[in-house]
Amino acid sequence: MHILHPHHPLSKHVKKPTNKTVKRLTAFDRLVVVVSFVYPLSAIPQAIDVLAGNVEGVSFWSWFGFLFCASVLLIYGIRRNVFPMIISNSIWVIMDALVIAGLLIYSL
Repeated sequence: MHILHPHHPLSKHVKKPTNKTVKRLTAFDRLVVVVSFVYPLSAIPQAIDVLAGNVEGVSFWSWFGFLFCASVLLIYGIRRNVFPMIISNSIWVIMDALVIAGLLIYSL
Protein backbone atom coordinates (compact mmCIF):
# COMPACT_ATOMS: atom_id res chain seq x y z
CA MET A 1 0.00 0.00 0.00
CA HIS A 2 1.38 3.43 -0.99
CA ILE A 3 1.94 6.03 1.76
CA LEU A 4 -0.46 8.51 0.11
CA HIS A 5 -3.23 5.93 -0.02
CA PRO A 6 -6.12 7.31 2.08
CA HIS A 7 -6.19 4.29 4.39
CA HIS A 8 -2.46 4.20 5.08
CA PRO A 9 -1.73 5.17 8.73
CA LEU A 10 0.78 7.87 7.71
CA SER A 11 -1.41 9.42 5.01
CA LYS A 12 -2.81 11.99 7.45
CA HIS A 13 0.69 13.26 8.24
CA VAL A 14 2.00 13.53 4.69
CA LYS A 15 1.20 16.64 2.71
CA LYS A 16 -0.48 15.75 -0.52
CA PRO A 17 0.84 17.49 -3.61
CA THR A 18 -1.23 20.48 -4.61
CA ASN A 19 -1.73 21.97 -8.00
CA LYS A 20 -1.46 25.68 -7.21
CA THR A 21 -2.02 27.91 -10.15
CA VAL A 22 -0.99 31.53 -10.45
CA LYS A 23 -3.99 33.78 -9.98
CA ARG A 24 -4.43 36.02 -12.99
CA LEU A 25 -5.45 39.62 -12.50
CA THR A 26 -8.86 40.54 -13.84
CA ALA A 27 -9.56 43.84 -15.56
CA PHE A 28 -11.06 45.10 -12.31
CA ASP A 29 -7.92 44.06 -10.38
CA ARG A 30 -5.81 46.08 -12.82
CA LEU A 31 -8.19 49.04 -12.44
CA VAL A 32 -7.84 48.89 -8.66
CA VAL A 33 -4.04 48.95 -8.95
CA VAL A 34 -4.20 52.02 -11.23
CA VAL A 35 -6.69 53.81 -8.98
CA SER A 36 -4.62 52.97 -5.89
CA PHE A 37 -1.75 54.87 -7.51
CA VAL A 38 -3.71 57.77 -9.04
CA TYR A 39 -6.19 58.55 -6.24
CA PRO A 40 -3.65 59.77 -3.66
CA LEU A 41 -2.19 62.09 -6.29
CA SER A 42 -5.41 64.12 -5.95
CA ALA A 43 -3.77 65.74 -2.90
CA ILE A 44 -1.00 67.28 -5.02
CA PRO A 45 -2.81 70.64 -5.51
CA GLN A 46 -3.34 70.95 -1.74
CA ALA A 47 0.28 70.04 -1.03
CA ILE A 48 1.52 72.60 -3.58
CA ASP A 49 -0.67 75.34 -2.09
CA VAL A 50 0.41 74.62 1.46
CA LEU A 51 4.09 74.32 0.56
CA ALA A 52 3.78 77.70 -1.23
CA GLY A 53 2.55 79.22 2.04
CA ASN A 54 -1.19 79.23 1.38
CA VAL A 55 -2.31 77.64 4.65
CA GLU A 56 -5.51 79.62 5.20
CA GLY A 57 -8.39 77.27 6.00
CA VAL A 58 -6.24 74.11 6.02
CA SER A 59 -6.66 72.13 9.23
CA PHE A 60 -3.57 70.59 10.79
CA TRP A 61 -5.67 68.15 12.80
CA SER A 62 -7.59 66.94 9.75
CA TRP A 63 -4.38 66.20 7.86
CA PHE A 64 -2.86 64.63 10.98
CA GLY A 65 -5.92 62.35 11.13
CA PHE A 66 -5.48 61.50 7.45
CA LEU A 67 -1.82 60.67 8.10
CA PHE A 68 -2.69 58.46 11.06
CA CYS A 69 -5.38 56.56 9.11
CA ALA A 70 -3.14 56.11 6.06
CA SER A 71 -0.37 54.80 8.33
CA VAL A 72 -2.66 52.24 9.96
CA LEU A 73 -3.99 51.11 6.57
CA LEU A 74 -0.45 50.90 5.19
CA ILE A 75 0.63 48.67 8.06
CA TYR A 76 -2.45 46.51 7.55
CA GLY A 77 -1.75 46.25 3.81
CA ILE A 78 1.85 45.22 4.49
CA ARG A 79 0.86 42.65 7.12
CA ARG A 80 -1.83 41.15 4.87
CA ASN A 81 0.18 41.60 1.66
CA VAL A 82 -2.54 43.63 -0.08
CA PHE A 83 -0.63 45.32 -2.90
CA PRO A 84 -3.18 48.06 -3.81
CA MET A 85 -3.42 49.10 -0.15
CA ILE A 86 0.36 49.27 0.10
CA ILE A 87 0.64 51.45 -3.01
CA SER A 88 -2.22 53.79 -2.15
CA ASN A 89 -1.44 54.30 1.51
CA SER A 90 2.30 54.71 0.92
CA ILE A 91 1.52 57.61 -1.38
CA TRP A 92 -1.10 58.98 1.03
CA VAL A 93 1.45 58.95 3.87
CA ILE A 94 3.83 61.00 1.70
CA MET A 95 1.14 63.44 0.59
CA ASP A 96 -0.23 63.88 4.12
CA ALA A 97 3.28 64.41 5.50
CA LEU A 98 3.99 67.07 2.85
CA VAL A 99 0.84 68.99 3.76
CA ILE A 100 1.60 68.71 7.48
CA ALA A 101 5.19 69.86 6.89
CA GLY A 102 3.90 72.89 4.97
CA LEU A 103 1.43 73.67 7.74
CA LEU A 104 4.15 73.44 10.38
CA ILE A 105 6.53 75.63 8.37
CA TYR A 106 4.05 78.37 7.46
CA SER A 107 1.73 78.32 10.49
CA LEU A 108 4.42 79.00 13.08
